[in-house]
Amino acid sequence: MRAQTIELARQVSTRSLFTQAAFAEGDMVLLRESSKTGKSTLIGPLTPEGQYGTTKGIIPHASIIGKLPRTRIKAETKLGYNGQYIVQFPTLADYVLLCTRQRTPIYPKDASAIVSMLDISNGDRILEAGTGNAGLTMYLARAVGQSGKVFTVERNKHILLHAQKLVAQFQRGSLLPSILFYHGDLSNVINEIACSIDTSLTSKLGLTISEGLTTSIGPNELASENTNSEDLWKQYGNLIAPLFDGIVLDMPMPWIQLPRAFVFLKLDRFIVCYLPNISQVMQLVRACLRWPLIVEDVVEVDWRSWDVKTAAVRNPENAAQANEINDAMVCRPTHSPMPHTAFLVKLRKCGST
Repeated sequence: MRAQTIELARQVSTRSLFTQAAFAEGDMVLLRESSKTGKSTLIGPLTPEGQYGTTKGIIPHASIIGKLPRTRIKAETKLGYNGQYIVQFPTLADYVLLCTRQRTPIYPKDASAIVSMLDISNGDRILEAGTGNAGLTMYLARAVGQSGKVFTVERNKHILLHAQKLVAQFQRGSLLPSILFYHGDLSNVINEIACSIDTSLTSKLGLTISEGLTTSIGPNELASENTNSEDLWKQYGNLIAPLFDGIVLDMPMPWIQLPRAFVFLKLDRFIVCYLPNISQVMQLVRACLRWPLIVEDVVEVDWRSWDVKTAAVRNPENAAQANEINDAMVCRPTHSPMPHTAFLVKLRKCGST
């Protein structure tokens, strides 16, 4: 208990020092217009020679480096200064929504729900398949803390390199120590990950770490939609090792990879599958009937923003109404509702293999 308290205090101290620091070279900056719209833009990494062009002029990076968050700056034009902006460090939600993308991200509303559904604690080990832009990866890393680990797998090397770059640029790479990146299909690297956690599994799995699955389950054996998954998990069920506190699968057909993944999940812990289409959900639920997995929940997260602000009453009918002008408020949903993103399917491991 004392160790957990010390770890929490250290993380809070680290974040406080960061948020109170001045902007430095290499930082990412949230540039917010000082206007009614308050439009935000993510710029950076900051360099002494860099600059960002706006409709109101140029903002040199040098005018931001050394400034504290919430500082107001102006764009430069040939005729002088124009417009006003507020600079601040981006939150994780800001960063995920505004950073450069190679894939459609898992939005903050879904990432927050996934962290909650996995019931993550400080120090947990989480397996993620489908790194993408690393948006969810960073939410998971923040949840497990610096004493935990997120093992994230991406089959596209270019996407993986971009994800590593995005993580390194957020809050000066503070989340990198909690993340381990792997390239390949989950079925090809799961044994390598398992053996890196528990070296005693090398002999049990009948392979060396560098061999991957080539000496046990062939990569093509799990790559077919026609694979008999029930026979597969029964045949290799003796390889079970309770290594992970949670698993996230962001892939079109998670039922193909599930038999090879859940044998490494701790009993009574959770898997969350991110699926855009209800037909995928139906097929996953059917597949889980053959495995020691309970479908606990299927969720579609809705996020509805509202405008709540003061307003001026035009042409008041009487003096009493005129006196209440300062108290008038507008309360209504915004005109840009969040569309459907995906269904989150929560599975609980209910028995050993």
